Amino acid sequence: FMKKFLFGVIVSTIFISCAEKAEEKPKDETAAVTTETKKAATELLDISEADGVRTATDALANKDANGLSASYDDNILYRWSGGDSITGKQAVIDYWNGRFKLIDSLSFTDAIYLPIKVNEPQSKYSTPGKWVLAWNFSHVKYKNGKWLHFWIHTDYHYDDAGKVNTVVQYIDRRPIWDATKDLMK
Repeated sequence: FMKKFLFGVIVSTIFISCAEKAEEKPKDETAAVTTETKKAATELLDISEADGVRTATDALANKDANGLSASYDDNILYRWSGGDSITGKQAVIDYWNGRFKLIDSLSFTDAIYLPIKVNEPQSKYSTPGKWVLAWNFSHVKYKNGKWLHFWIHTDYHYDDAGKVNTVVQYIDRRPIWDATKDLMK
């Protein structure tokens, strides 16, 4: 009988002990609130947040440099993965109008748009705020009859005023230069 009694006391003590710990509240209630309200390092935004990029891509396909840059900040930085870049909305318009002189037709298929918000930069080179990451399969026919089909990945960063202030385009421009070198006289 004594063994059963001691076993019952031990089991009861364990249950009571666990129940008391479960009811304990955090000592610092502000720490609990802070933990609950901390934002994630990145957030996925609604697909509608990519509408401006989709509109700009449609304008590019229609060879409309003004439509392409309509949502761009006046001091936009437009960079390519090779390290070259242009700065300023007018410089972007001039660049694309120059390229359009070489292009007979331009279209994009298989578009993927991913709007995100960066709350905590992951490196010293990343910028917090709204980004739209875009992938498009491009189909370009140049005025010399040559065709190119290739993937383009482009990142768009929006400033606090809702304007695109940075564009980074990841593209191998060598095939483009090779296809158009006879047009660049």
